[in-house]
Amino acid sequence: MYTTLPELKKTLSIADLVSLSANAADVLSQVRNAMLEPNPRKLPPTFTATQISSLCGIDKSKFHYLARKHALPSGIKKGNGHGLEFSLDDVYCWVHELGARKPRPKGKLGSVISCCNYKGGVAKTGTIVALAQALTLLGRRCLLIDCDPQGSSTQLLGVAPDSDVEEEQTLMPLVHGDCNDLNYAIQPTYWSNLDLIPASSALFVAEFVMPSRRNKDKTYEFWDVLRKGVEPLRELYDVILIDTSPSLSYLTINALIASNGLIMPCPPDALDFASSTQFWKIFSDLASQLPGVAETKKYDFVSILLTKVKADPLVPIVRSWINFAYAPHVLPMEIPDSTAARSSSAQLKTIYDLSKPDGSVEAYQRYKDPLDRLAQYVDDEISRKWKEN
Repeated sequence: MYTTLPELKKTLSIADLVSLSANAADVLSQVRNAMLEPNPRKLPPTFTATQISSLCGIDKSKFHYLARKHALPSGIKKGNGHGLEFSLDDVYCWVHELGARKPRPKGKLGSVISCCNYKGGVAKTGTIVALAQALTLLGRRCLLIDCDPQGSSTQLLGVAPDSDVEEEQTLMPLVHGDCNDLNYAIQPTYWSNLDLIPASSALFVAEFVMPSRRNKDKTYEFWDVLRKGVEPLRELYDVILIDTSPSLSYLTINALIASNGLIMPCPPDALDFASSTQFWKIFSDLASQLPGVAETKKYDFVSILLTKVKADPLVPIVRSWINFAYAPHVLPMEIPDSTAARSSSAQLKTIYDLSKPDGSVEAYQRYKDPLDRLAQYVDDEISRKWKEN
């Protein structure tokens, strides 16, 4: 039995598109409100004593003893059971007191890491937001800068780019030259220790402003705007993470030049692999032409992260291509194509937003474990650089 489809409108005017856009925005607003009920804003998850023990690397049997010894939060009983519930700030207290990770040495600057890919749909935004959250759980203070006009990272961090973000809250005052650094744009999020510089569609204008300024002033270094704006913030944050648009735009170029480390999510798919090779070629060709960049720019690490990995007989073939092309830069952990990822994304959340598995515990853990390992790898790289300098 087939249902009758509504008759499609054959021609659309600009006014029709305006109406279409308004309707779509209204639906998205309703979806956000439904997902976040009964609270209009996102709230951080709660944690268990087992999770805190794992983060701190301590024996669960000694948890209550250590809580008393170090005057650490002892949790709140949930319901009628015997389990204890801890807030995100409680977790930070434990991690800072008993975690294995050493704090950033005095006088050392935070690291800047960009997540980049020429292609959309590779789990770039989900990966960078989850990485930021995971790093805070290791004791780091993080800032996420959203350079994508679509504002997907902004959305995941509980801010609606279409209604909650004004142009002056984005990178645009820096791009226009009205501000010298990005302190003006920092705002806290529902996830403490993770601040945000949000994005909105206003960032599209940067792709016209930067070349226009270059045409008027040949000394204007369009590729170095973001680095100069970020530099003062490296004293405030352990890690600054940048989400880029799925293109080699002016803002993406700025992000790559501003960064100390690069992570490219890449599904083991032939077209995604081909696209990644184009990205590196175009960027390296461009960077080699920028005054001073080719001679001085160095990255602490450049890493390829396999994402959306499926149980497909062709995956090992493409994985071998990626390993041959990018060894030794391919990370040992892989992010699976998971029902847990799709479930959390459908709720405008990451896997770290969930207080408990939403569905299969195995699927949840299979997806979260490599993200935990990714955060540990990134933190190891940052800590190593702090020791060297």
